Parts: sequence; C-alpha cells; structure tokens
Amino acid sequence: MKRRTEHLVEKRDGRREFLRATKLARSIHLALYAIGVDEDWRALELAGVVLEGLRERTGAKDKPEVVLSTADIADAVQHLLVVTGQPAAAVSYGAMQAERARRRTSVATLLAPPPAERSTSSRVRLGRRWPGEG
Repeated sequence: MKRRTEHLVEKRDGRREFLRATKLARSIHLALYAIGVDEDWRALELAGVVLEGLRERTGAKDKPEVVLSTADIADAVQHLLVVTGQPAAAVSYGAMQAERARRRTSVATLLAPPPAERSTSSRVRLGRRWPGEG
C-alpha cells in the first residue's frame, strides 16, 4: 500500500504522523489472530477498506490535508469488523486498545516523580515496631 500524504494521524500526546496502512493492518491482524484467523491478506484488505471509508467520510479528495485521531481510526476498525461478521475480532481489538491504554498509564505513573516522603512519626504503627527500630 502506498503512503498517502492527505492522511495525518494525531497521536494521544499531540504529535502528528503520516498514517501508515501497514501499521493499521498489523493491529487488525493481531485482533484477527486472537480469534484464530491467521490470514495476512484479510488484515491488509480490511485496512484498505478502513482507509477508503475514512477518506470518503472526511472528504479527503477536496481537502489537501486531513488529520484523524487514533480514536476515529479505532472506531472505524471496530465498526468494520462487526459489519463484516467478526464481532469477536472487534472485541479483541478493543481489548488490545484497553491493554495499551493500561500500559501507557502504568508507564506514566512509573515516570512520575515520587510523592513527598512523610516522617516516621506520622505513620500509623498498629502496635508493632518498624523494621530497624530498636
């Protein structure tokens, strides 16, 4: 598939990139593979159909540059999977999306600065000594 310059994707962090059909096809293939369908051609075909549908819906032929969000693309993929008779793959695609969101938030919390340390006198001890106390 040829890269189209009229489609830009706005990432969740605000960056803009060209839409890569192979990346979209890979995520569709993972969703199909999760339900037992291991056909690369089907994922490529569905990615092409999603791109054509987004192109028609956004009127990309009239506008020089169209910016899509990742949520718009995900909704289009899930809708297409349901319409083509593979609702389990649509659920799998949504589950992969949720897992990626969970990973993003966990990485964000790991990279966040630690909360301010409290003194040991403000901790509740529940009648026991802390390790290291005499």
